[in-house]
Amino acid sequence: MTRVTAKYQITIPPQVRKFLRIVPGTEVDLVPQGGQFVLVADPLERLKKKWRGKYRGRQTTDQYLEEIRGPV
Repeated sequence: MTRVTAKYQITIPPQVRKFLRIVPGTEVDLVPQGGQFVLVADPLERLKKKWRGKYRGRQTTDQYLEEIRGPV
């Protein structure tokens, strides 16, 4: 059981940190799921994996940035 501190902080138990591979600096998010909240470790990495490769054959990031910003 984890307790909330006066600053509304919690400590993630060691077995959960190990299972989710949470280390200092890992970004986490609490996502509502049904009537509960679920801890998601490194949500940006999950999004990157989800969208990786979706735009094959289209512009590269550099081409896109040059298009919207103009030549450097």
